[in-house]
This record gives sequence, structure tokens and C-alpha cells, in this order.
Amino acid sequence: MSKARPWIFRALVLAAAAFFLYSWFQPWWTAYVVELKVTAINIYAYGLESFIPDEYKIWISGYDSTMPAWFTPFMWVYLVICMLVLAFSLFAKSEKGISLGKLRISLPTLLIAGVGLSVIGVCVIGIMVIQMNLVNFYDAPLNGTITVDMGDPYQSDVDTSLLTGYYLLIATGAVLLVLSILRQFIVGKSK
Repeated sequence: MSKARPWIFRALVLAAAAFFLYSWFQPWWTAYVVELKVTAINIYAYGLESFIPDEYKIWISGYDSTMPAWFTPFMWVYLVICMLVLAFSLFAKSEKGISLGKLRISLPTLLIAGVGLSVIGVCVIGIMVIQMNLVNFYDAPLNGTITVDMGDPYQSDVDTSLLTGYYLLIATGAVLLVLSILRQFIVGKSK
């Protein structure tokens, strides 16, 4: 059983990495224009995607407050680095690590915890940036409904909401932190 325990832990880390990848490709936030019956905007971890037809863009102002040009490539590099770190943590030697006084943290534990913390950080910073940009989009709430003037006499409600992709990514970060804490118990002592 002792040889199976590291593989069980590796399987758990791989499952967390799979959830990370799945949630990465899911939208975090959406705006649905009721009158047009169309999803206007989806925001992902790596950027914004607009579905607003050209003829309606003048009515829905503020949607195109995009991130700087370097943002999307930076986020894709971040994803690749996180996946590489998690892959390396699966087979890193446990004896290596750092000591904080009497506390010794193994390298795999440190790597997994680092990725978990960074994922939670990305989610927190991401939601703050989304909220700041929503001020430009008719002061839209994260979750709720606003009325958009589409030119006399047309108005439309726009339903906005945080989506499962956002919550799943936060949960993935938390799972990685818990796995890093429980690693020693799952894997056991190295001989």
C-alpha cells in the first residue's frame, strides 16, 4: 500500500489540474441583452469576448473596455507555468524543501501550495478588475439586471452574473491548498 499512496496523491493533483484547465476555458462573467436575446459579453480568465453585433455596438457602450495588449498572452503563460509546476511537483524529490525554523516544507508541498495561492490570487484580482470595468458598462453589477437605453423608444434589460467557471477556479485553488496541507498524510513518511 505504501507504493500506491504517492500515486493516489498524484491522481488527486492531476484531477485538480484538470479542473483548473476546465474552469480556465469557462466564462467567469456574462452580460445577456434581453431585448436582443443575445449574450453580449463573456469574460474569461484570459480576456473578454464580445458577441455584440456591429449594428448594436453604438447602443451598448462601455463593453469594449479591454485589458492591455499584454494581458492575454501573460495569462496564457501563467496557465502554462502553473501546469508545468504542478507536473514537476508530481515527481519532485520530497527531501528537498525549505525550513522555516522547526517547520520543514517539502518541495512538492511548496509548489502545490504556491499554485493554489496564485490561483486564488488571480481570482480575487480578476473580480476586482471586472468590477472596476463594470463602472464603464452602465454601472452594471456583478450579479443583477440593468436597463440600457438603446435609443428612443428602445430599452433593454441586461442580465449580468458571475458564472460557474469563476467559482470552480476558486474552488480549484482551495483544493490545491488543501492537497498541499494533506500531502504528508496521504503520501506518508519517506523511508
